[in-house]
Amino acid sequence: MYHHELSIACLAAREAGRIALQMQAGIASTAKADGSPVTPGDLAADLVIRHHLLAAFPGDALLSEEAPDDLLRLSNRRVWIVDPIDGTSDYVAGGSGWAVQIGLAVDGVLVLGVLDLPGEQTQLTGVVGHGATICDERGVRALTRPVVHPTDPPLTTLIASSSTRNSTALRTLRQALPEYACTACTSVGVKVHRILRGEADLYVHTRRIHEWDVAAPAAVLRAAGGAATALDGSTLVFNSPSGRNPGLVFSSRNDHPQIVSRLAAAGLRAE
Repeated sequence: MYHHELSIACLAAREAGRIALQMQAGIASTAKADGSPVTPGDLAADLVIRHHLLAAFPGDALLSEEAPDDLLRLSNRRVWIVDPIDGTSDYVAGGSGWAVQIGLAVDGVLVLGVLDLPGEQTQLTGVVGHGATICDERGVRALTRPVVHPTDPPLTTLIASSSTRNSTALRTLRQALPEYACTACTSVGVKVHRILRGEADLYVHTRRIHEWDVAAPAAVLRAAGGAATALDGSTLVFNSPSGRNPGLVFSSRNDHPQIVSRLAAAGLRAE
């Protein structure tokens, strides 16, 4: 299922990542209207992805961070949700913690995702309900989440950022889950890669977040057997009018519902 869509998305993500990586050295960013950074690498990657997806699927809609939002997408059953470079600040800094992210939602439900991490020479793919794969220096193989049971010691909670606007939520999160240490990581796709590598088992984001940040990582995590829900434990919905999700919880834990309940009991709500 979705074999053709996945093959085109993989090709688009890999080519976009290759071009962005070639442009990375010494690249500068400018600020968009919302204050977020954008670079020529973001724009070049967006053009590559747009070319491949719309050539192969001309009837589909596309929601991308680097293009104006065409709300005609709301009447389309199939919407590609794209972040050409997730983790632009790390990209500008010359780091490897950024990802090309391509997801597909049908009738508001995620069906597949591709995460390309050019700096780590890794690509993760997944079709929800049909499994996930990873391609890296070890070759191509099936990708499944590390099973983390309620009795297992926690690994790491991944927080979106330690910015001032997150400080209150971060304090509440630490109080709700005192057994966890906290670390920072910019790209949501990189966070999911860390979860699936067994380096972390939980990521909580307490504020509204763009669908392009979430779609591909959530699809890959779910395809690999992990859990990806809204902050209140409900199903994430895509192709919404706002193009945003109300917070989220990603994990590889068997006690994901209990984690969500603990967050709610501590008073964490999507802002």
